[in-house]
Amino acid sequence: MPGAPAAPAPIARRFVAEALIYLGAVGLAALVSALFIVAMRGDVLVAFRTMLASSLGSLGGIAQTLNKISPLLLGSIAVMLGLRGGFVNIGVDGQIYAGAILTTAVAFALAALNLAASVLVPTVLAAGVLGGAIFGAVPGVLRARWGVNEIFVTVMLNFVAYYLTEYLSTGPWNDATSGEAITLPIPAAANLPMLLPQAGAHAGILIALGVSVLVALLLTRTLLGYEIRAVGANPRAALTGGISVPRITLMTLTLSGALGGLAGAIEVSGYHNRLILGLTPGYGVMAILISVLGKNSPLGVGIASAAVAVLMVGADSLQRSVKLPASAGFVFQAIVVLCVLLVEARSARRTL
Repeated sequence: MPGAPAAPAPIARRFVAEALIYLGAVGLAALVSALFIVAMRGDVLVAFRTMLASSLGSLGGIAQTLNKISPLLLGSIAVMLGLRGGFVNIGVDGQIYAGAILTTAVAFALAALNLAASVLVPTVLAAGVLGGAIFGAVPGVLRARWGVNEIFVTVMLNFVAYYLTEYLSTGPWNDATSGEAITLPIPAAANLPMLLPQAGAHAGILIALGVSVLVALLLTRTLLGYEIRAVGANPRAALTGGISVPRITLMTLTLSGALGGLAGAIEVSGYHNRLILGLTPGYGVMAILISVLGKNSPLGVGIASAAVAVLMVGADSLQRSVKLPASAGFVFQAIVVLCVLLVEARSARRTL
């Protein structure tokens, strides 16, 4: 007589339970978004169809979505890394600008050498990483040496990076023919290769995915990753266990900043091909939300980054299709985040 079927493994049950939670949250977000569209006198079906079609329904839309995933994923991984170490990096936007500035500076400085793309592209990307790392190291040093809260430092550095970008893009590096806060283009040899040349997708998504895998391996397979997680879980216990908390503080925030800087380098080298004011339309803020939605796991952050990228690209088209204001995209993003957090909170309360 056959025995009873084996019970699902705990991991499988947890995966199914979390998938149902997110499906419920997406359904609730769709309902609230539909009510918002109706309140704005828009056509709900046209709006939803337009959002999906513009982000995933054509090669051009897919290219836009892939380009959008790169800064979102790298920024979110930067925030996630900081949170796993117990540090809140609010300065991803500033680190993106810092990386973009140093990328542009190095590209301009090496322009006269006529270097090959195989040399110049890695060089400018490394410059971007360095720029972000410097902006991450400042709060790291202040926190490790004097206990200064990194939240305040990273927020203030956002302003420093923004106004430095404004000065450079309207001053010494300004493209006088544009009439806007943008610089002259960087040399063509410093541009990232294209992934989908006809549609405009650059290879930044491949770099972002590769770096995300490396960060996941860093956290789970290396001594440094173990120390970062230990400090984030309980700094006092980590100190008792012989881990240098100041060293981990500095290294975590510097690495977090470097990831933000790489996002800025890719935006310059792959997408804009120059430094512009407004390079980041709030990627840093979205990175915090994505990290929370992804539960600070590399896989969760990756999935959430892709979903938010689809939402951002799709929301941009609503102004043309159903005459919604440009700010409607931010409203939809807020609705999704709030619905996910609400459903998660109610689910967690039921399990207590």
